[in-house]
Amino acid sequence: MTITKDPFDALLEWLDPDREKAGQRYEIIRAGLIRIFVSKGLSDAEHYTDEAIDRVVKRLPEIQAKYVGDPARYFHGVARNLILEAGRRREVATDVLPLRITHEVVRSDTSECLAKCLKLLPADKQEFILDYHLYQGHAKVENHRQMAGELSISEGALRTRAHHLRVSLEKCVLECIAQSRQNKTTVERHIG
Repeated sequence: MTITKDPFDALLEWLDPDREKAGQRYEIIRAGLIRIFVSKGLSDAEHYTDEAIDRVVKRLPEIQAKYVGDPARYFHGVARNLILEAGRRREVATDVLPLRITHEVVRSDTSECLAKCLKLLPADKQEFILDYHLYQGHAKVENHRQMAGELSISEGALRTRAHHLRVSLEKCVLECIAQSRQNKTTVERHIG
């Protein structure tokens, strides 16, 4: 779907009444969505980003008046749904083998373990830490301010929550890496 001028103007108005700030917010949200899709291993991140934006624009007349909170969070929810849909499409079984076998991107022990440890977190904490680290630069500062406001806590308390989660994730990742290396050593001994 190509967004026409009127729906796009409505989207910008929803993001911020100031047209220039709205344009900046749109670009920040778009860049954040691309990072989300790339981090989930989706090869066509821009396609998924455009699809997420199209879906928000399509639902905007319904949600605009009653949605409370940062519009970026709504975009992130749509992105999560698209990621789930993409995962389901990949899981469809077929009786025909592919003609060309593609090689998966090799992931490091650290990234594999981080993915495992993130999945062990409750959904709300997982969402919190991913949202906390979503942006960079000024957009990150603004995002943290909004997150603190939505949670009705100070920015310092927000940083403390993020720190505690990072510490527990780091411990989990280090234990996972040690276990992974130990398993590799055991396998190598049995093979050799």
